Amino acid sequence: MMCMEASSPGSRGLGWLVEQLHLQDGVLSESVVRNLLLEANLPSSELAPYIEHREESYARRCVARNEHFELLVLTWAPTQYGVAHDHSGSLCGLKVVDGRLTETLFADGPDGRVRLTSETSHGPGDILTDPGTVVHALANASADEPLITVHVYSPPLPEVRRYAVTEEDPPEMFLRPPAPEAQTVAIIGGGFTGTMVLANLIRQAASASRPMHFVLIDRQPAPGDGVAYRAVDGRHVLNVPAGRMSAWPDLPEDFLHYAQSKNPAIGAHDFLPRKMYGEYVRECLFKLARSAGRHLSASIVHDEAKQLQRASSSGWKIDTAGARTLPADVVVLAVGHRPPKDPLIHRWTGPRTRFIADPWASLALSLIRPDEPVLLMGSGLTAMDVVLTLQRSHRTAPLLAISRRGLLPSAHLRAPKPAIELPKNVAALLHAEEPLMTRELLHEVRCSVQSAIAQGFAWQQVIDSLRPAISHLWTRLDSRERARFLRHARSFWETHRHRMAPEVADTIQQMRLEKKLEVMAGTLLRAEADDHGIDVSFSCRGGSSTRKVRVAWVINCTGPDAHSRHATHSFLGPLLQDGTLVGDELGLGLWTDEGGRTINIHGETHEDLLVAGTLRKATLWESTAVPELRQQAQTSAQIALATLASTLPRSTCPPPGSAVS
Repeated sequence: MMCMEASSPGSRGLGWLVEQLHLQDGVLSESVVRNLLLEANLPSSELAPYIEHREESYARRCVARNEHFELLVLTWAPTQYGVAHDHSGSLCGLKVVDGRLTETLFADGPDGRVRLTSETSHGPGDILTDPGTVVHALANASADEPLITVHVYSPPLPEVRRYAVTEEDPPEMFLRPPAPEAQTVAIIGGGFTGTMVLANLIRQAASASRPMHFVLIDRQPAPGDGVAYRAVDGRHVLNVPAGRMSAWPDLPEDFLHYAQSKNPAIGAHDFLPRKMYGEYVRECLFKLARSAGRHLSASIVHDEAKQLQRASSSGWKIDTAGARTLPADVVVLAVGHRPPKDPLIHRWTGPRTRFIADPWASLALSLIRPDEPVLLMGSGLTAMDVVLTLQRSHRTAPLLAISRRGLLPSAHLRAPKPAIELPKNVAALLHAEEPLMTRELLHEVRCSVQSAIAQGFAWQQVIDSLRPAISHLWTRLDSRERARFLRHARSFWETHRHRMAPEVADTIQQMRLEKKLEVMAGTLLRAEADDHGIDVSFSCRGGSSTRKVRVAWVINCTGPDAHSRHATHSFLGPLLQDGTLVGDELGLGLWTDEGGRTINIHGETHEDLLVAGTLRKATLWESTAVPELRQQAQTSAQIALATLASTLPRSTCPPPGSAVS
């Protein structure tokens, strides 16, 4: 950021600043924002309605907002601070009103992490501007004085890009340029799956001797976080106990040991913060990178893949939004879910400034006041995360969650129990000669649950017993039966299969008892918005009645959108259209073989184009949770290295078995 000298007092206050911002046409320039903040006289007494002290974090209160800008007042209690971040290209200008602001600047490193470069202090009247690319962290370093700052963002900033900070030097493999003869594996997607593919490549290639180069491409700057583990809210915990969350198939207690190294009191059955898990995944990668041999090099590219096409000779060429062209002998697609579809896009009238399209946009959620009613579109795990974020001890306005069936996720057992043996009646379906029907599958699962409960088991143990067989059962359903499952049974399956931590379920239940949360089954019909709120109409399930509610915000928690030739990640669209890749007719993902090799329109596999992660739902159905993804990451690395070995000239091929350890 650029620091400006303090402005002299004047009569141009907060109202004048809001008026001037509204008079600007389009996205604001840095000079306009700087000059307006210089001219504005903003005493803390005038900002009093927007000053809010919170114990858990600094507070953000919105003064004015439209599609081109937002004006906020931030209140920092003593010692409160923010994380290292940039503004994803949104211009930022801020003015210190009271207290002293500490700004820490960071430099990006070749290993995808940032390191501190400088720290400066700013007092009342100082102005800082940032075009949206500076990596910094802000803090109130005072032990006893609050800090008040005024911020302008243009366009509005729903979320920042958070960086992983370290003090250690980058591992040598990230500083080492690739050897001229090195073969390259590129991984598109840097969440859990992509990061663990890279970690597995390093681990398995340790005993090889030929030079190899690995590239991880992701727009988000912190490797391993993805959407799931980017959460900074400590109330967002893992949906699986710590003892079952290892990132390695062959090291089942690895995450538990990592967590216990931070806090020895942690037990195998504890549900830990997701933020900790993102840090663990990064440590899995960098622990291996620190000891990687000199034949290996790697780079982490903070960019977005925009085009993927065959190279003229062999392999692939990846073009990025940042005008890079990256060659690769093998590509692993490890991209995450698509953003949610907007069910109201054609049924919404008026401004959309109070519609939050991304339920993970924590900055946008932080603008919602406790006295503002909110409608959540959806009632699954994502919606429950949003409820936890909005739930504060002083919340007075209700939250309303609406979904087609009005089902909430079930809870894990308080005292976890192991999965039982796969019920014999379900096991028989795996090898039956007749085609499997959805109705038959559901009937046998219900019978298994009833039988298990009669024998003293919990239904959760039955559902967990199905997990190893789910992919096989899914392949036995034809396309019509899969569509029937998605239409009639998906919501019931997901609420029982993907469960809440017991303490989260307790919070949700208490909020419902206190009338702070209402869950309804219904269909949204239309939304009519003005500058102060939204009138939402919906029909209630099981009847003809229509209900209208007035809310201050609408948040889209409907879950990821489908994949198709016309609605998918931009670099996949052309490959689907020309038949290089084939997506399933239900929009779940891409067709692959059992190892994750992609399949073209002629049914031929691509040995050098692999898929790991959510795009494999088309083939496997269960392809979103760590137990499945860690195995896919390991398998993808094995196949990628075997493919590299098979393309070497015979004279340079390593001995059998040396390519993959």
